[in-house]
Amino acid sequence: MDDGVCAVTRSTDLRQHARWLHQAHDARLSGGRPTAEVRRVVARSWDRMLALGVTPEVRSLPDPAAPEVVERRRAESPIAGVMPQLRASLTAVAEDAEHIMVITAADGFVLWREGSARVGRLAEGLGFSPGADWTEESVGTNAIGTALAEHASVQLFSAEHFARAQHPWTCTASPIHDPRTGELLGVVDLSGPAPTVHPTTVALVHTAVRLAESGLWAQHEQRLDSLRAVAAPLLARRSGPALVVDDHGWVADPRAGRQGRAHPGHHADQEDGGGPHR
Repeated sequence: MDDGVCAVTRSTDLRQHARWLHQAHDARLSGGRPTAEVRRVVARSWDRMLALGVTPEVRSLPDPAAPEVVERRRAESPIAGVMPQLRASLTAVAEDAEHIMVITAADGFVLWREGSARVGRLAEGLGFSPGADWTEESVGTNAIGTALAEHASVQLFSAEHFARAQHPWTCTASPIHDPRTGELLGVVDLSGPAPTVHPTTVALVHTAVRLAESGLWAQHEQRLDSLRAVAAPLLARRSGPALVVDDHGWVADPRAGRQGRAHPGHHADQEDGGGPHR
């Protein structure tokens, strides 16, 4: 099967495909060979699960982190600053499509879950709630954990999930990065009942992530502008070169610093132009 991000195409017969995936899943776990190969991203993840000793019967999770821990993790996450963009892009769509939007940190810790109330109740039955660990090691092959493991966007459908309890689900996840450094900040995910799977969900989530990353870059530029305004009176009293940088080393005001090579928006260690890292 094709190894693209999308789990299905517009013409896929979902019932037949789900039935075949269940057969492939059972064959792989019994040591047999399915009549056709699953996608490579799925096969790699299943191999990781078997190597880790993760059971396909995994269902219950340890109790999620306490609400105060969730609130602290939310406040510390850079993603908090672009939640309005993510909500505008995905929450209404999630509700209409019977999906939930889930945002995790880079370690798979679930930070936010919003969208369809009915699907949210189904998610509770899986322990798919704020404060839960949604890595592959904890819950098996899933779009969030597999996106973290593969460092790439992932869509999964039905029995592509390793845990049987997740077979009634489809999920689409894309990593979100700090545009200044490329650092992984977390994952944005849309999840819902398997019959709601659609290939366009991949583009929707990808676009929402890119808009959020643009929002992070805009916030970075605003912070540099604020720092520049605060530093201006001090720099006005200096006659020699000076360099004003933020606490991450980004240049707010060069004033001919570094032999005139630095410009606003540069990192102090860069000589090329500013702009998103990625």
